[in-house]
Amino acid sequence: MKTIPAPLLTLQLPEEAVVGFASLLQHGMLFAVDRPVAILPFLLALPGFSAEYIEKTVQTIFVNGVAADSLDRTLPAGSTLALSAAMPGLAGAIFRRQGVHGSLRSQPAAQTPSGPSDSGFITLKLFNSIATDRIQDLLTHGILLTGKALHDFTARQEHLVQPPVTISFDGRQLDSTALLAAVAGYPVVKVQASVL
Repeated sequence: MKTIPAPLLTLQLPEEAVVGFASLLQHGMLFAVDRPVAILPFLLALPGFSAEYIEKTVQTIFVNGVAADSLDRTLPAGSTLALSAAMPGLAGAIFRRQGVHGSLRSQPAAQTPSGPSDSGFITLKLFNSIATDRIQDLLTHGILLTGKALHDFTARQEHLVQPPVTISFDGRQLDSTALLAAVAGYPVVKVQASVL
């Protein structure tokens, strides 16, 4: 994965406040790629994702909205990968990776081959306990989001960016109202947190 220039939003927040940002990961983090990448090495490159964690915790995988069983599947730029821990009930049984009820799913369309020069973003969405488990690792490392996703999350969860949380955007101190106005128009924003 490559890095791209993006304005930096930094948050300083108490450790107990970090978990409140877990639902931010449902909006989708962006990862710049210059060629297609398989799911497993893509995940192993992320902070906090070990082979053991992936095997034990990642129970449901969706690629572009279609359930997938294989961690070897290739993700070209433009793909959306969504991960969930075990989901309850029949839906959980049907969508569980390599589950016995996988035959009840509709069959995905054939994967479109992509050229080696494909570049752009892969969007990663994390749900339920995976988002809760990984939010601190990802936020302290830094994540890329669309300005719209950050704006929409902050508008609904404005209490999460109130004092004692401090916000800095491109080196300027902001309050939550100024944050909403500042980020909305940016295609990509890097968000990084330091935990007090």
